[in-house]
This record gives sequence, C-alpha cells and structure tokens, in this order.
Amino acid sequence: FNNFKEIDLKDFKLLYVGRIKVEKGIFSLLKLIKDKDNISLTIVGAEKNSPPNINQSNVRIEEIENDKTRLINFYDNHNIFVLPSFTEGHPMSLLEALARKRPVVIFEEIKHVIGEKKGIFVSKRNYENFLATVKYIKENYLKIQEGMKQNQLPTNKSFIEEMESLIANLN
Repeated sequence: FNNFKEIDLKDFKLLYVGRIKVEKGIFSLLKLIKDKDNISLTIVGAEKNSPPNINQSNVRIEEIENDKTRLINFYDNHNIFVLPSFTEGHPMSLLEALARKRPVVIFEEIKHVIGEKKGIFVSKRNYENFLATVKYIKENYLKIQEGMKQNQLPTNKSFIEEMESLIANLN
C-alpha cells in the first residue's frame, strides 16, 4: 500500500499476472491485441521449464514471480491490469493490482468480482469495446486512482480476524 510509483500514460502498458491457461482467458486477450502497436502486454506467469508459444511483438512473457518486491515492480511499471478470465472466485491478482492503485479491466463473465471495489472496469470481449474501456481509463486515470483510495482491501490481519470469527461461530 506504500511508495506508489507515478505512472507514464503515453502508452497502454497492460499487465496480466496468472497462469497461462485457456480458462484464464489469456488467449482471447492475445487475440484482441494482436498487431496493435499502441498496446503492450506483459504476462507474468510462465512456468520455468515450459515457456508458452506466444509470438506477438507487443507481448512480453515473464516467468512466475514469487518475490514480493519484484512482483510489486511489475504492477508499478504498468498502467492497467487485465484479468481476462472466463471464471473467477476470489482473484488475488486483482486485489494486488488495486493495492498498487492500478485500474483493472475484466470481462463480462466475471463482473461479480467487482463487489464494492472502485477501479474495476468491465469490457466486452471485442477490440472496439476493450479499446474504449482502456481509453476511458487513460483519460480519467488520476480521478480513478483517487476513487480507488476508498477501497477496503484485505490485509493479513483482517484475514486472520475474519477466519477467527468464522471458526468461533462454528460452535
């Protein structure tokens, strides 16, 4: 939650952190941005011994990152986080992005994850709508970040307190 990096908004620098699997929607996202020079995407989630076969000039692939400081740097060096999943329960990467004050784009299939959180935008799974959503975020970035300050994101302490409460109520 601390030491936020100011962001350069000249380009659309997208970030996806997660597994490179069909159900995660990453391949549909890759199709949306294929041959779009004004949008770059970094994918953090490649397995060490089996790099994915993704050959797009605007896509950079990084291995799974377990170091907290390096993971924070990925969020801080990109201006929009994209969660292209077809299904989601409680996506931690979305919470990580919000904690770093990075707006998030999701698709209609998982709009239930928004809840009360500010800074999450729903796009249709087509380039025109996706681009319009990203442009809106870019044009309103500082206002969006200001609104994101209202988010009540979980901490380790609040998680432990919630678990203790759940366990106490089992009796």
